Amino acid sequence: MYLPQQCRTEDGYLVRQSLMKDVPYGFFTAAKKGCGFLAVYNAVRYFGLHHTEEEVHRYFHRSVFLGGLLGTTVFHVARGVHRFGLRVKGVRYRNLTGVDAGILWYHTGKTKHFVFMRRGEEEKFHYYNTSYAHQEMTFRDFYSNFVKHTPLFKLPIMLTLSLGKKK
Repeated sequence: MYLPQQCRTEDGYLVRQSLMKDVPYGFFTAAKKGCGFLAVYNAVRYFGLHHTEEEVHRYFHRSVFLGGLLGTTVFHVARGVHRFGLRVKGVRYRNLTGVDAGILWYHTGKTKHFVFMRRGEEEKFHYYNTSYAHQEMTFRDFYSNFVKHTPLFKLPIMLTLSLGKKK
């Protein structure tokens, strides 16, 4: 799988999904439907697990529901999280107190989108695979700039993550 160099940050996280026009994803491309794959790969990288972007991509590309017609589902992301050695600790809507990292699912006004986010300094978070991927911002600022409400999709959903399986 070839990814343009601009699709990686200096520390190896995947960003700029829109440039992944040559990366297949189900019946589509990662540029159009692959945000779930990027979010899971970035989470795997953050937690220091040794899976390559090719492994994570292969899993999602081959098993995305309906070939990605509806994008990546939240269930597929949760299954991918588990498949690569993480677990979903909980689901949050707005209160991110005590959250170090997670995958945020929200509506952009045009479509649903997944991003991996991790805690930065103070009350700020780093949001990968957004147009602000190289700067930190508070969840309140991110919410007001990016999250749009639709009649069927009112709140963003945050899957909080941790290493390993539940004991």
